[in-house]
Amino acid sequence: MKWRDRSPRRRRETFVFVLLALLGALGVLGARAELTPRYDALRVKTDVYSLPSPEQTVVLSLGYRAALADLLYVGVLVSYGQHIQERRAFEFVGEYLTTIAELDPKFAEPYRFADTFVVLQSKKPTLADYQLARRLFERGLEELPNDGQLWLTAGQYIAYLAPPHLGDPELFKAWRLDGARVMARACELVGSHENLPFQCITAATLYSHHGELEASERFLERVLAVNDDPEIQQLALGYLSNRLAEGARARVEARFLRLDAARAADLPFVSKDRWLVLGPPFDAAASAGRCDGSERGVTAAPGESAPQAACVTDWRRFSEAAPVTP
Repeated sequence: MKWRDRSPRRRRETFVFVLLALLGALGVLGARAELTPRYDALRVKTDVYSLPSPEQTVVLSLGYRAALADLLYVGVLVSYGQHIQERRAFEFVGEYLTTIAELDPKFAEPYRFADTFVVLQSKKPTLADYQLARRLFERGLEELPNDGQLWLTAGQYIAYLAPPHLGDPELFKAWRLDGARVMARACELVGSHENLPFQCITAATLYSHHGELEASERFLERVLAVNDDPEIQQLALGYLSNRLAEGARARVEARFLRLDAARAADLPFVSKDRWLVLGPPFDAAASAGRCDGSERGVTAAPGESAPQAACVTDWRRFSEAAPVTP
């Protein structure tokens, strides 16, 4: 209906409605101009932690522990982004992550990003923050002992990211060595991370820099044992030549070559990690009447030879065994 076709009463009602709407909009603009400075001055400056203790939160979940852990983790993600945007510290992020771990100990994501949430904030982290992130990592490693990515992330944090900020030379050295041990475990798991083997070689330098030459030797031996990449093998052997003594290098190289020869003679078409799961080749007929019990962990008497390779069924004893004689 056109304006001129409306009755005088409808015209007056429409005019009054539009006038009230305009007056309301002007009133809002006027009040907003006065309230905006007050709102800016009353920004949130501190956080409030509203959850009970982790143990009590588990009870309050009423059995829906994983669901509540997911809900809290989503809240942590959103709150972390808001705190970064507002340039203020996320004060209780450690408490939230601890509660999530208590609700769902096998939930991997909170562990993997523990250092990001706790340390990378809008405030300068303290020693307590670095220690808290490490404790969260260590709990994750206990709960997920076969998560190679988590072991690698934790090792990089403990060995490289945190030590320069601890402010104590003794802590620096201790954390670096602990991080090298964690990365050594990551290397043993042989995950799908394409840069993991190179991280393993780098971790070996931490041992040698702190005088742990024997540990470095054992570490590099494990890298050679589980890795099929020729580039990584050459890198590890080159490091052996440059950093370790002649005797240590000869021992590692001899074991590596012997392992490869045994694999080539046994199952060359099987990947190295799968072949290692099967155990050393064992010829029951050849070993009949020739094994003295040392292959079962019995220590040979002084002057006696080591167990022959045909008698052993685990890799530790295989590395100590003497070659098979015809």
